Amino acid sequence: MQGVGHDDNGILVLGATNIPWALDSAVRRRFEKRIYIPLPEKPARLALLQKQLTKTPNTLDHDDIDYLAEKSDGYQVF
Repeated sequence: MQGVGHDDNGILVLGATNIPWALDSAVRRRFEKRIYIPLPEKPARLALLQKQLTKTPNTLDHDDIDYLAEKSDGYQVF
């Protein structure tokens, strides 16, 4: 992070947000690197749904879970 102290040996400043456009431009400017992490694609959403649904009794079959994974495109529901 630019402009913070003079001795940055062994220090890591990490920031994360799902709404970067809401950050003040001065804050964004101080972070030297930006890494974009996209929302999960269908196979990852399917795996997440299957894992989460094992904790809750339900009557969903594989086709139902596949449908939910398809419909959740563009949404971070976890």
